[in-house]
Amino acid sequence: MSAWPGDLPQKPLADGLSEKAPTLIQRTQMDVGPAKARPRQTAGVTVLTCAFRLTSAQRASLMTFWQTTLAGGSLPFTWTHPVTGAALSACRIVDPPALEPVARGIYWRAALTIEILPA
Repeated sequence: MSAWPGDLPQKPLADGLSEKAPTLIQRTQMDVGPAKARPRQTAGVTVLTCAFRLTSAQRASLMTFWQTTLAGGSLPFTWTHPVTGAALSACRIVDPPALEPVARGIYWRAALTIEILPA
């Protein structure tokens, strides 16, 4: 399994970083009274939305990593959790990286949605 490239920033920008825990329960609405909730699964996918500030060279590296190494996002990679520092054994990039030029194209902002797969 491939690892997050060393030439890319190891932590995303604080601006725009969000983490959504997996939904592990099934909720059923009742005709009367509160909804019922029951466990549906014991592990799920955590979703990180994040952005990185990249140079043009790093932009090219990210696109090569996504297109070639990860086969367009279909293959998982290892990474370090940007908040906790924990080693993540399997992550996937959900959608193609969204790239936008910053500072007259000298820097790029790359927005990614990353799935953290259960271990």
